[in-house]
Amino acid sequence: MDIDLKDNLYRMRENYSRKPIRFKILPMPSWLRTTDGLYQIYKDKNTLFKHGKVYYAELLQANVALFDPKKRGDYPANFIYTTDEFGESDPEILKETAHTIFSYKEKDPETIPEQYRKAASLVTAETERTSLEFPVTVDDREIPVRFMSVMVFRKDIPGRFIQGSVYPILAAPELCDSVMILPQKYWTGEFIAWKTGML
Repeated sequence: MDIDLKDNLYRMRENYSRKPIRFKILPMPSWLRTTDGLYQIYKDKNTLFKHGKVYYAELLQANVALFDPKKRGDYPANFIYTTDEFGESDPEILKETAHTIFSYKEKDPETIPEQYRKAASLVTAETERTSLEFPVTVDDREIPVRFMSVMVFRKDIPGRFIQGSVYPILAAPELCDSVMILPQKYWTGEFIAWKTGML
């Protein structure tokens, strides 16, 4: 069953604006080093909490452990998202772009279109956390797309494992590169049901 994703996004934004995060301790995995780009979220979290806005993001790839409900621990994933309002109505417009980038993983850079070359190299490297922005044409409209490495905190998502590819995120791209998945307490019941296959 389909849902009105734009309406759900606006309701999740309203949920967050009514009671934004004031303070939150983010779990820190034992494997994470301060030299890892993912560590930046711990420095940027207060900026995100105060100035972040809710957007939809499309999953590109994630640590395999995040797909297993029996596993424990927080791990990274790569997402792409757009701040363009076009993505608010249909975040799955980025699904093809995500699939395209992933299809170039471990391919010869010379065979990859220039606009996707850097993103493909980051997907291949897996441990490089550079963020980047590039244009993507969707339905004859060019929109800005951002590629990000994100720490997935299991406690923030239903079932504590990755389900589906669309996730609401908290981002403040004009102030910092860090992004985090919006904690599920701000999600609508309808969106949770859609994500977990209950609709």
